[in-house]
Amino acid sequence: MAALSGNTGNVSGNGIVGSLNTWSATITRAVSDVTEFGQAGRQRLLGLYDLTGSAGGILDTKAGFANTTLGELIGHTAVSGASITLVARSNASGTNSIVFNGVVTDIALASNKGGDSTVTFNFSLSHPTTTGTTSPFTIVWGT
Repeated sequence: MAALSGNTGNVSGNGIVGSLNTWSATITRAVSDVTEFGQAGRQRLLGLYDLTGSAGGILDTKAGFANTTLGELIGHTAVSGASITLVARSNASGTNSIVFNGVVTDIALASNKGGDSTVTFNFSLSHPTTTGTTSPFTIVWGT
């Protein structure tokens, strides 16, 4: 096992702008308890996948935020969402990424007297594929 380290991660997606420097994601699956009377142990079935998370950083004009309309910022509202890519590290030996269709659920903007102007985007999975799809996201985890 090789630990991931480095500062070459990133976040990309239409309407997600700013000098982003952090992201987090949680991947879950619904679990249904289908244990029947008379069974000695629990029986569970896995259900739908989900992915929620956030990305944040510093507001700036070079990333186009100043020229972005509110409609573009929350443009991930179509049923199928829009592609979002989360990269943990990218270098010559490989890219570690999660790619999925998602919707931006909310955007938080903040500024303080000390000069910090931050932005945080919260997102959720939006993947309307048909039954039989093994996963609504693509995970590429290299070395």
